[in-house]
Formats: sequence, structure tokens, C-alpha cells
Amino acid sequence: ARGKGFDADVVDGEWAIVFNRSGKKSPKLQKLLQTTEKVKKAYSNFDTSKMTFANLNYTPRQNGVLQADVKYAPVPDGFSIAADGSIVLRRIMCDIVGASFKYGKFPKLPLPLSVKGGYLDFLYLDQDMRITSGNRGGLFIHFRPDFLDDQIILNK
Repeated sequence: ARGKGFDADVVDGEWAIVFNRSGKKSPKLQKLLQTTEKVKKAYSNFDTSKMTFANLNYTPRQNGVLQADVKYAPVPDGFSIAADGSIVLRRIMCDIVGASFKYGKFPKLPLPLSVKGGYLDFLYLDQDMRITSGNRGGLFIHFRPDFLDDQIILNK
């Protein structure tokens, strides 16, 4: 089952990354962060009322955070046809509009990062899991934090 494509009501809120595979064309910073992303230390949180999401990567002791702010817009490219014949939007265009690093009690340091023209394809989306693919070949799997906690408990 492919689940829903992009759905603002379903995607809104907090998502914890559980798997990230960078593509060959992924930027070096993304590849570096992939090696440091650990469960419950990296998030991608959607605010659909503002049509933005924030990617948060915490330092190993969680006393610092690297944040990238992304503005998005759903587009008709990359759609699919559901079994009932309806059109399912799968792609959102994404522009990184800001970035910052905050460590401990130090003030937030803005970073000169702005990237336009990227996209995410929603391969699968339900209330608990989101699987997306980026324009540079990255594959990202996110769980809702409560669902992730349940999975961790079940696998102990």
C-alpha cells in the first residue's frame, strides 16, 4: 500500500527521523549529518499553517541544534493515480529560507544558507510514518515520536 501522498492534515506536526540514505548527488553537509543523525536526535517538523518545516539535528549530548527552515508548496508534478481513480499529490517544492546553529546558552548563530528549487516526493504517508525521497536522491523515513517510542518498547 502506498498510503496517502502529501496531505497537510496528516503531515502537520513533529516527525523523528529513523533512517536517512543520502543520494550520490546529495550535498556534503547532508552526507555529513547522515553519519551523525541518531534516533530521537533529528527531527523534521511541519507547520502546515505557515507552509514551512524545520529540520533539526541535535548534537550528541543534545546541547546544540543545527536548524534549517524550509518553505514548501505542493505542486502537481510527480502525482499518481489511486485505485479509485483519484489524483494523489506526491511532490512539494522546497526552498531553504534560513539556517542557524544554537549551542547551550550561547545566542543563536544565523548561517548563510539559502537553497531554492529542491523538492520532496511523498512515497508513503500515514498517521505514524512518512517516507520521502529528495530531488538529489536521498531517502528519508520518519516516525511520529509517540509511534517511535512504542516501536522501541516493543523491540526491547
